[in-house]
Amino acid sequence: MRKQIHDNPIDHGRACALSHGTWRRVGAKLACAGASVLMAGQLLLPSVALAADWVSVGGTQYDAGTAAGDEAGTWSWDGADDMKLNGYDGGSIGAKGNLTIGVTGINTVTADAGQSAIEVKDGNLAITGEGTLNATAQDNVLTASGDGVTNGDITISGSSVNVISTGSFYCSNGIRAKSGNVKIDKGADVKIEAKKADGLHRPPQSAYGIFADGKPGGRVARESGQEEPDYVSVHGGDVTIDGAKVAIKTADGPYYSAGIHTLGINKNTLLQIVNGADVEILAGDAVLSSRGIDAQAEGGSTWMLVQKSNLTVRTGGNVSEPNPGPRREDYGIIAAGYDDLERPQIRIFKSNVEASGLTAGIYVVNRKTTGGGPSMNPALDIMYGSVITTPAGGTVRETAGNGLDYDTAGNGLVIGTAGSSTIQDIKTSNEVARNVVISYGDAGEPEPTPQPDPAPEPTPQPESTPAPAPQPGGGSETGTPSVTPTQVSFTAAASKPAAKAVAAQKSVGTLAATGDNAATAAAALGIAGASVIGAGFVASKRRNR
Repeated sequence: MRKQIHDNPIDHGRACALSHGTWRRVGAKLACAGASVLMAGQLLLPSVALAADWVSVGGTQYDAGTAAGDEAGTWSWDGADDMKLNGYDGGSIGAKGNLTIGVTGINTVTADAGQSAIEVKDGNLAITGEGTLNATAQDNVLTASGDGVTNGDITISGSSVNVISTGSFYCSNGIRAKSGNVKIDKGADVKIEAKKADGLHRPPQSAYGIFADGKPGGRVARESGQEEPDYVSVHGGDVTIDGAKVAIKTADGPYYSAGIHTLGINKNTLLQIVNGADVEILAGDAVLSSRGIDAQAEGGSTWMLVQKSNLTVRTGGNVSEPNPGPRREDYGIIAAGYDDLERPQIRIFKSNVEASGLTAGIYVVNRKTTGGGPSMNPALDIMYGSVITTPAGGTVRETAGNGLDYDTAGNGLVIGTAGSSTIQDIKTSNEVARNVVISYGDAGEPEPTPQPDPAPEPTPQPESTPAPAPQPGGGSETGTPSVTPTQVSFTAAASKPAAKAVAAQKSVGTLAATGDNAATAAAALGIAGASVIGAGFVASKRRNR
């Protein structure tokens, strides 16, 4: 059994950017407070676009200050940060510094082995325009890298983008933001497929559709149980899908396969699917863990918000009922934290969500709440008209921490069958819902059949009789089961919380009462508040030591 993240033997020697290292030294936590102040200051400053130092198109480099392009007009660059593609069909595109690519018509970028289709170093990548971009590479098809403070962001606005990772020996990543954020918005239509390489005797070690973290490039967890040097990251690991359509499919793998994977390092992590977004994810079958959405944070709070959107998440494992015995670490949606100063949260407002996983459909956990004392326990809210319709009578259930198991090491919340008792082991309990359906209002009801004009006179009907009384077991005389939708808001109770922890819980809980129109803004404000609260806890602990 793995007791600590860096004890995981499969992490050693992996060529992929890893998501399971730990940085838990007190110095890093104290630095997190300063990072929060820095991040707040950055938000108040106007954004400054830094032109690219150079761009590379099809293997040829062009330096800044001089416009470049081809005679056919399929690509052009203004010598700064603006590139246009119009019918381009060629090799990789790269840049050092910010690069905005406007696409017109159909464009195809195909990378040679070992290269990304489009890569931006020390800058941000933006894809805009009403055209189509088809990008293919072995790994990290669209990628940008930052330093943990700035850059590394990837934004797709309004464009149609098709991303195919054919897979290397180790990894298959579609969109990869290294110490950066990913945002897909303004009606963009994005399709991502992370495959396994042809001819390999086995699938890649990991496959991710979207992978964003707050980990500066080149930092890899050390072996022999040593911790990585302390550092502070105030940027990266957030994913936002805002009013856009996204479809993700990932390959089977021996270790991990995930549709969306986020990891904030010593910062808060926000994953948003909002404003009419339509997201469909199919994560491949993996020996160790398959996850549709995997939102993680180290030294900060993990927030996942689904608002006024449609989300369908399925993993590759067989979730058919019944399934006795222990199950693998497969989750439709999981939000997890690793620090007793954070509160992982999943909030679903006015949305339709379907999630399935071999272990659990929807699960939120703080893996540091098993040691007793004050802690920030998880929250799982399904509100503003969204209700649980599958399983019948389903509700939010508390789960007990198991200090000997990595994924269930802390207290958590899960969608389960009707009941109020704490579920002791989500991997063996049949009270955990592996298939979850959350419906919003009347969205699932069919539209009324149009009537002819003028409408015919209705045929007289006999007097209606009262509906049959419900039968024991929730059924009716017709044999059709009675399903009662459930709307819930739940925060796990802390074990003897300190006064500050109670105050923090009440502060976060006010989000549910602020109203639907303020939900997104409140979520963002809550994250900033969590940073301040976390800094206070750390300082208090240090004084008492």
